Amino acid sequence: MKSLKIWSLAVVLLMAMVGCKPTPGPGPGPEQMGGFDAIEKEWKLVSVNGVANEFHVYISFDQGTFALFQQLYTLDFKFYDGTYSISGGKLTGEYFDAGAWKCGYTGGISEDGNTMTLISDDDQAVKCIYEACTIPDEVRNEAVNGTRSVEVVPFL
Repeated sequence: MKSLKIWSLAVVLLMAMVGCKPTPGPGPGPEQMGGFDAIEKEWKLVSVNGVANEFHVYISFDQGTFALFQQLYTLDFKFYDGTYSISGGKLTGEYFDAGAWKCGYTGGISEDGNTMTLISDDDQAVKCIYEACTIPDEVRNEAVNGTRSVEVVPFL
């Protein structure tokens, strides 16, 4: 079992090292996305720049706060939380103990409320697609029980 975890970690790290940041591909156009009015629910990351992700990121938004659960560059889920705001169609946030998000995001929620598109506003835009979900209890329990992280870079 330990060998499997080591190999899994090696594969994740290898993928991270060879990945590139292409310009976001086609996706929902402005006419198919609303703003972030319906953001207050739980979401699971399903693709980055049109490619299905090999890691797990869950995020919930509720009344100006967010909770982020990620299994990225580690075998265990890590937990982060903080506040978010929406201004002028741009989503930004700040971690309670790790500073601001890496960047702001444009995009929005699909008309049916089941898909959230976040497009980073940095020089090489990254397009992330999330689907509405229920964050599994196992993820919440694993991430909150002693795995809050300051040494692993948060996804957002």
